[in-house]
Amino acid sequence: MTDLILPSNAHFLNFRHRPPDKRLAPWVQCLWSMGGPGQLKTSRTEKLYPDAGASLSIKLTIPRPIITLCLNRRTLVETFDTSTPSLGIRFKAAGAHGLLGLPLEAFTDGFHHLEDELEPLGLQELMPIVERLYQLDEKQGLRLLETWLLHRLRRMPILNSRIVMVIQAIRELQLPPQQLGATIGFTRRTLERKLKREVGVTPGQLVAYARLNLARHELFESNRSLAEIALQCGYYDQAHFTHAFQALAYETPAAYRKRKLSQIYKA
Repeated sequence: MTDLILPSNAHFLNFRHRPPDKRLAPWVQCLWSMGGPGQLKTSRTEKLYPDAGASLSIKLTIPRPIITLCLNRRTLVETFDTSTPSLGIRFKAAGAHGLLGLPLEAFTDGFHHLEDELEPLGLQELMPIVERLYQLDEKQGLRLLETWLLHRLRRMPILNSRIVMVIQAIRELQLPPQQLGATIGFTRRTLERKLKREVGVTPGQLVAYARLNLARHELFESNRSLAEIALQCGYYDQAHFTHAFQALAYETPAAYRKRKLSQIYKA
């Protein structure tokens, strides 16, 4: 989330984030807050691109909070507003499974309301914590959520660091998933099963997300041609690149570059 919200929108939405405690770093990308008293009551729309991560969001509405889990397996368009304070946790791939024990393969894409499902999911201790957030400021609230995660980390069985290593290596496009799995003792079938259960996606999807992320960065940060970016990101040629990019991002690479560059000059 932290690299997806435009700087202008982040300021407008009073979006703030900070890294987690280092003990949580393999599983959590950041803790964040948005909105609050005195903010303009106008919305902003953002595209959230797939990366196999997940976001636990807590919107402090009256009379009861709205708690949602968002799984980033496809490009989503979300409208954010500042009318109600929100806090949340941005999990890396496998983080929601590792720390919350959620069976991610059982969740479909998109947003899931959890406020009435906490007990069946084994997260019943979260509601008293959420109720305390109403009495805390943003920094205190994020510290409380972080403390809760650290408590869960201590209670969880030994987490599988090997799957985290595979995910990171795939994101960096170091080797094909099958070769990566073999280097740490996973057969192809074992790797696919573990990723499905702990991340909710296949090895091929992780590769596609990694290529999309690298391509988005190059389209925005570099002056390379589309053909050069295609080869750098591991696509066979520009035509395959355009097709794959559009299938995930819902716009062509050229359209994405034009739109992102135009946003630099928006207030």
